[in-house]
Amino acid sequence: MSAAEQSLAELRLARQRCARRFGEAKRNGEDLAQLKAEMQRLGAEIEALEGELAGASDAQSRPVPESNPAPEPERTPEPEHETRFGRPPFPPRFSASSVGPEVSGPVGVRAVTAQDRAAWEAYVEAHPQASLYHHAAWRELVARTMRHEDVSLIAHDGTGRVVGVLPLIAMRSRLFGAFAVSLPYFNYAGPLADSAAVEQRLLQAAGALAGQGGLSHVEVRETRARAGWPAREDKVAMIRALPASDAALDAELGSKLRAQVRRATREDPRWRVGGVELLDDFYRVFARNMRDLGTPVYARGFFAAVLAAWPQRAHVVVVDLRGEPVACALLLGYRDMLEIPWASTLREVNALGINMFMYRRILAFAIERGYGWFDFGRSTVDAGTYRFKQQWGAVPLPNHWHYWLPPGHELPRLNPDNPKYRLLIAVWQRLPVWVTRLIGPPVVRNIP
Repeated sequence: MSAAEQSLAELRLARQRCARRFGEAKRNGEDLAQLKAEMQRLGAEIEALEGELAGASDAQSRPVPESNPAPEPERTPEPEHETRFGRPPFPPRFSASSVGPEVSGPVGVRAVTAQDRAAWEAYVEAHPQASLYHHAAWRELVARTMRHEDVSLIAHDGTGRVVGVLPLIAMRSRLFGAFAVSLPYFNYAGPLADSAAVEQRLLQAAGALAGQGGLSHVEVRETRARAGWPAREDKVAMIRALPASDAALDAELGSKLRAQVRRATREDPRWRVGGVELLDDFYRVFARNMRDLGTPVYARGFFAAVLAAWPQRAHVVVVDLRGEPVACALLLGYRDMLEIPWASTLREVNALGINMFMYRRILAFAIERGYGWFDFGRSTVDAGTYRFKQQWGAVPLPNHWHYWLPPGHELPRLNPDNPKYRLLIAVWQRLPVWVTRLIGPPVVRNIP
């Protein structure tokens, strides 16, 4: 890790500590002015240093003339969205070049082992483009709770130094066949590497592994385009840059949205945020809402494993109405962004604006904790969920899901938009919730 990267890590840690002090001080009714100023100072220093590192990475990745240069992956132009609050629309790791100068000497790629865990973690933690899902805990959690095979790959140079990783899970089922994903159930993974050539080596090794193992395809979930690979590009992540204060966010959201939130507050909803102690209430709402949507539900044990793996980064949100939980969310924070992979609100309270109340409180929570961005999750462009997130000021970040396919094979369609699943969805919506909680987890484990 360079001196600049070390400084950035220390600043992020300091901001996290400051955010925790801020939350404690607010609960205790203390003066927050000094802590707010400190969080703003740390945020400005972090942004400045991230910009310097991103610029250095871009400069290093400019091609040097060679007799046989390694192919450079196609870059996606940055979206033409206005910068907010002095921040770009997305965290720098999504838009900066993810590779540096070519690695000198031979590079070997092999399957990861238990002995590689510490080196894997150190590499991911130091890489500026890493997501939370690149960490070893995620591939281990998915393999254990969903009973899949961890076939992740690690690359070393001639000295044994780690120069790249690719989290990869092999899924085999009677319903959908056999395939591999980097990484199932989540939006961000793909290869992390020191150079474009190492990225290509990792991806080629994944294709070879699939061919040898009889897999129908490999799916690599990224946020930038990659030349030469078939891709699905129908999904986007909806991300919002956050201001330094809740008051600034309130002004930015506008009167119409504020009125919808006020409508909900007249019902006197109760907001709770915590950890595993709220899991039962979370799961009660989540399982029922998934049934209503016609979607198989994850096992409660999956969420318990997430909370156990990330006790400082995962937060459970529950909103009660007249003493009963009616809305819920599970939040995950990493580096400069808080995201909401799972959220549900019971249909009968939709007209009361409870969902608007919950999201407004979650955004305030993100600002209190010092996050610079909020990820509303994945959507199809112009779908209902897309428009819901857009009204909060979220900006679409294109998702590029690349595929290794055997010759002559078409892109898979393992998603609810596939017409052949519509009848199954309609049947599922008519099942009792207790039945869906019983049979849902064995089904959903096979849907990436």
